[in-house]
Amino acid sequence: MFQKIENLWRIEYKVVTKEPFLTQAVSEEIKRIIEDKIDKEIPKTSLDAVPLVIGGHAVITGNAVKGLFRHKISAKLTEAGHKVCVQEVKIEKNENPPEGRKEPCEPKNPCFVCKWFGTMSRQGSRQGALYFSFLKSVKSIDDGILLEEPVPMVALRDDTKAVSRHAFLLLAPVGENVEFRGWITGENLEPEILGAIAEIEAESKEGFLKFGAFKTRGFGTVEMEITRVCEFQAAPFKLRKAYEGEGLREFLENVREKWNEFLVRPS
Repeated sequence: MFQKIENLWRIEYKVVTKEPFLTQAVSEEIKRIIEDKIDKEIPKTSLDAVPLVIGGHAVITGNAVKGLFRHKISAKLTEAGHKVCVQEVKIEKNENPPEGRKEPCEPKNPCFVCKWFGTMSRQGSRQGALYFSFLKSVKSIDDGILLEEPVPMVALRDDTKAVSRHAFLLLAPVGENVEFRGWITGENLEPEILGAIAEIEAESKEGFLKFGAFKTRGFGTVEMEITRVCEFQAAPFKLRKAYEGEGLREFLENVREKWNEFLVRPS
């Protein structure tokens, strides 16, 4: 599939944790490093869950951000009556799409979501126009961003109300008010998708943006702030316009209006 790139966009943003936050690492080595940083005696041989750490900084993967944004935008479009496909990986073979969704998109005929986030199905794949960086904590794990005490997570037996065997977890999350920074880049972005991203930022101010594990148990709430948006001319490559400060706020309000107009427009 051929494509003409008319413009390029870069959205710089930050998120600040409003609750303890945990993106789970898998290596035992990282668990030992985190145990050393906390420097507390724990009633287990090791911690059960610790943050994902790269280069000494806690991170949120670009895939996690992309997946959450895709989910939120898809759900809103479905509620508004727009036909959005269901990703093939989320349904069993030969299973019908859930109510309000359609079959996975063919690459040559993407729905709104697949146009921007990409699609992969038996018919082939299509690269989306949005690219998500890792979000990296501004401070390192040496700078006190971890919660001072591990958090116990227990499950009680229904009959005795005692702690169930093998149901005692110790979590070592990032603490509150820790800042992460990253960016989103895109090709030929339109006001509607820019507005959808701006709407996610607005929702986060009221506590409706969560990343990581144990989200229903007091973890993961973050507040998002878009700090700068740049539009570039593609050929020759040069900055066309940078939105910052009050100009940025006005720009985000304008594209949010376009997104909300699109939501109520008949599909």
